[in-house]
Amino acid sequence: MIIALNSATFIGIEAVPVNVEVFISGGIPGIMIVGLPDVSTKEAKDRVRAAIKNSGFEYPVKKITINLAPADIRKEGPIFDLPLAVGILISAGLLKCALNLNDYIIAGELSLNGKIKKINGIIALGILAKKINKKLIIPYENISAAKFLGVDFAAFGSLKELCMFISGETAYFEREEKESQVYFNNKININYENNDENIYFKNIIQNANAVKKERRQYVDFSEIKGQELAKRAVLTAVAGHHNILMVGSPGSGKTMLAHSIEGIQPDLSLEESLETSNIYSFSNKNKKNGGEEIGLILRRPFIAVHHTVSLAGLIGGGGGLNPLPGDISLAHNGVLFIDEFSELNRKTIDGLRQPMEDKYINLSRSRFSIIMPSNFMLVAAMNPCPCGYYGDAKHECKCSSAEIYKFYTKISGPILDRFDIFIEVYPADLDELTVKADIPDSADIKKLVEKTRNIQLSRYKNTGIRFNSSVKSADIEKYFNATNEALNLAQNAVKRLNISSRGYYRILRVSRTIADLDMKEEIDADSVLEALNYRNTKLIKA
Repeated sequence: MIIALNSATFIGIEAVPVNVEVFISGGIPGIMIVGLPDVSTKEAKDRVRAAIKNSGFEYPVKKITINLAPADIRKEGPIFDLPLAVGILISAGLLKCALNLNDYIIAGELSLNGKIKKINGIIALGILAKKINKKLIIPYENISAAKFLGVDFAAFGSLKELCMFISGETAYFEREEKESQVYFNNKININYENNDENIYFKNIIQNANAVKKERRQYVDFSEIKGQELAKRAVLTAVAGHHNILMVGSPGSGKTMLAHSIEGIQPDLSLEESLETSNIYSFSNKNKKNGGEEIGLILRRPFIAVHHTVSLAGLIGGGGGLNPLPGDISLAHNGVLFIDEFSELNRKTIDGLRQPMEDKYINLSRSRFSIIMPSNFMLVAAMNPCPCGYYGDAKHECKCSSAEIYKFYTKISGPILDRFDIFIEVYPADLDELTVKADIPDSADIKKLVEKTRNIQLSRYKNTGIRFNSSVKSADIEKYFNATNEALNLAQNAVKRLNISSRGYYRILRVSRTIADLDMKEEIDADSVLEALNYRNTKLIKA
């Protein structure tokens, strides 16, 4: 008898359906897995044999053929252990099936003793299940994250418990034995706005923020003395998710300003957390974020990249059957910070051009193409010249004109044109460092950022847009109300300063964020003037 079960494999960070077909016949005893399995999938036959025996079943001494369809897609990982074991038991007549398994996607790794182990990619499986209208059978250790997926699922800690469920032995589960690791979830259709899961998630976020405050590693805004213009520029960038480039001499506070961003980023929504957590589940880079116990990313990522990073490390890829997400994807919904930006390889810098504009990266290979999300806020810091003191009033620059020219040729015009905000950071005076002033801390600044973000969420409700920086040029007139004086000012500035059309729309986006920070319904001339102040410096012309 041929048994067909639903499972899935992963391409990039997406799950695609796989049909697991099991056929048992006479012949030389053994098990053969076909359908382009990788090494870890081929090894499933040994894990499955031991798990079946140690779960109290008799392993069939027959020829077992297993097909993973479609056969032209490479299958990776141990998540096929569970459907293989169930298929073999049913096909051999050792397990009676009392429910329609066609309604379920089954995925899980088996230990030799029959325990079901945690798997990666549970969020991608939930997305697939919603897409094709299926339920899930998953490991018990994955239930914390699965509760937020909005799909029906059943979770089990052992193969024996799963077999009882399949055979309809409900009396076992009704006893609620303490040793049992079983969970059933029948809540569906999360809308991410008004539901128990979202309220529960917000409570978890608050607890994580409390832990974060106790174990703070970021720079608090109140610790930054002086630098009022730079702090205002950073606040504007975070509030609207704008890319920002800071230029200044060594010790002027660029890195400190960048790290202060970590404490003022708005909280993740449940939808954003699921997106970000899904990316991290496919990465070898762990993220300590206070949410390990539920398997979700609870805080917006802050990825600090060293200037020696490779192109593959930054945009993703690498060897193997499945390209891994790079730093730009790990920074999705958060911040990518690159210090010493001008020291990056020219090819690496230009690799940022497409993801900065499109908010995703397309990794193309000979046989397939994978899209990774990369909606990050780029924070870059650099010195103004090789010696670092060009334009500094207190130190003499020792660089020649040729050296300064060569220094800037690494950074192309198209890359500069993708920054919304440029800011020169000057060293604070001694009076500013020693004066005792009442400076708002990161918690107060974060409240203002959250308030500004809520204005944007209300403005772009049901559009998929989350920040002012993501509004397309064609939609700016639709969503941005501006006075005639403000528009005339922006247009005249574009003509006089030779700003590109892309730069013009970036000025309007930053102006909209400034107006939101000031709680103004319309973009006025003052908002445009401040945005123009962030658009040009003595060192870099957009």
